[in-house]
Amino acid sequence: MNGDFWWVPSVIVLGLVVAGVWALVSASRRRTSARLAEVSAAAAELARSANISLVRADDEVQDATDELGFAIAQFSESATREFASALATSRRQLSDAFALQQKLDDALPDSAAERTRWSQQIIQLADEATGRLTNQARDFTARRGVERNAPQQLEELRRRLGRVTDRVAGGASTLTRLSLSYSASALAPISNNVARARASLEAAVASADAAAARLAEASAPPVGAELQAAEHALFQATTLLDAIETGEDQLHRGFANLQKALDAASSELAEARALRDGHEESDTSASLNQVIAAAASVQAALREPGRSSDPAADLVALETAMNGLDSIRSEARNRQLRLDNARTALAGALLTARSQITITRDFVAAHRGRVQAGARTRLAEAERQLALAVAESDPVTALDTARRAMTHATDADALARYDTR
Repeated sequence: MNGDFWWVPSVIVLGLVVAGVWALVSASRRRTSARLAEVSAAAAELARSANISLVRADDEVQDATDELGFAIAQFSESATREFASALATSRRQLSDAFALQQKLDDALPDSAAERTRWSQQIIQLADEATGRLTNQARDFTARRGVERNAPQQLEELRRRLGRVTDRVAGGASTLTRLSLSYSASALAPISNNVARARASLEAAVASADAAAARLAEASAPPVGAELQAAEHALFQATTLLDAIETGEDQLHRGFANLQKALDAASSELAEARALRDGHEESDTSASLNQVIAAAASVQAALREPGRSSDPAADLVALETAMNGLDSIRSEARNRQLRLDNARTALAGALLTARSQITITRDFVAAHRGRVQAGARTRLAEAERQLALAVAESDPVTALDTARRAMTHATDADALARYDTR
């Protein structure tokens, strides 16, 4: 009997193997079907987005065509050239998008990759066309708002012109007063601001008068360009006069910082003399004596009564002299004393750097169209070094970093002035 059924175990094993293979095949088919369903759903969503973008773009082109006709009638063809160019570009993009959609809709078979790529291109072309025309329509809507409110805007503009004109005399008086205490180099960033403000105000008045004349015409042609020109000139004049006030404040702060630095220098010189007199090495004493004499000479010159000051330049000169003194003293003193002195000098160095950076930044802002990248790059580096100096816990490293900030700021100032000659 056992011999007759020897094949039964083999059949059972074979059946289990077949069942296992069938289960694997079924699971693979289910996963494949799920992936195909996901791909199909994504393709359908992409196609739907392409259709929406295409319809939106077509409607926008039609609306923009009508809008351009209205704009030409109101503002003339010369004022709407940019709008017409944008519309032409959007029409070309829309045509390209429709051509791609036609390829998707025709009877020729396409691969899944092609349909995905074409749908994405349709969305990009349509959205770019729509965005371009939306911006143009928004611009002309704003222009119409200006034209509707032009009389009120002109009236307000003239009131502001009067207020700013009244400030010119004050600006001139401020410069005269500052010239009694500060040198021509210190006043250079703002010395021509009154004349330039007057010129800007004259330009603003001329543009305002031109706008008023156009409003008085029977046809009432657009005055937006004249009002914009007047606003721009008025803004320039205001900025120039504001810079005089800001410059006065910066000069006074710089002078106060200079006095603090001079007082600090007196203390440092006294310590250096004590170190020189008590040092056992004659060579070190002699080196100390040389730098002490040089620093004292600079300090005495800066304290000379009746002297016209350039706080930024004076602070640099004093800082340079004191740097030489500090270098020699550092060699003769222990680490703790060196750290203490660096900490004392740091406050002045930070004040100096901040003052110079502020002065240079104001100068660049006042001449933003003329100052080139070199000056701006050094000014940005000065600001970065100043931030590092403030964050640095080691006073010696912070002092060096603050001095680097001052150097970059000074270089930026020199380059900016060179650019605006």
